[in-house]
Amino acid sequence: MLSSMKKVILIRHGKSSWDNPALDDHDRPLSTRGRDASPVIASWLAGRGHCPDLVLCSSSLRTRETVDHMAPVLSQMPAPQIDQSLYHASPKAMLETLRGLDDRIGSAMIVGHNPGLGALTRKLAGGQARPRCARAFEHFPTAAAAVLVANLDSWKALAFGNADFVDFAKPRELAAAS
Repeated sequence: MLSSMKKVILIRHGKSSWDNPALDDHDRPLSTRGRDASPVIASWLAGRGHCPDLVLCSSSLRTRETVDHMAPVLSQMPAPQIDQSLYHASPKAMLETLRGLDDRIGSAMIVGHNPGLGALTRKLAGGQARPRCARAFEHFPTAAAAVLVANLDSWKALAFGNADFVDFAKPRELAAAS
């Protein structure tokens, strides 16, 4: 059965470690702060009912570790599909990835990198967002989550400007509020 609503959940990887400056960017792990923030954002997603049917994850170590630290909290989250093309992907490339999804999938999560994720959020929403979400356009911090919905039967119809930016959270604010 096809869903007439498609949900896109965009997660920026947790804070990465710079302890070993000789490491290639792709191979940088999460810092302690990044490891701690990932379950916080996962808990927020679970509490808001934002559990994806599909997880697409950049091939970088820090994005894969972000998903690994989210999984115990977001227990219904499926195993990620690691996608090399999402490593520092452009908004257009991520849109094309989403447009290629099976229409039986109602919600898809991309775990990736800035500046692409922030730009994708802005472009999908046509620069419009609910007041609590608009700050993501200025700064999309590490381990933050943006949630957009589009009233579409098919992922193929997803386009810049046809999604509503409905939810946004930063782990640092969530931790401070608890």
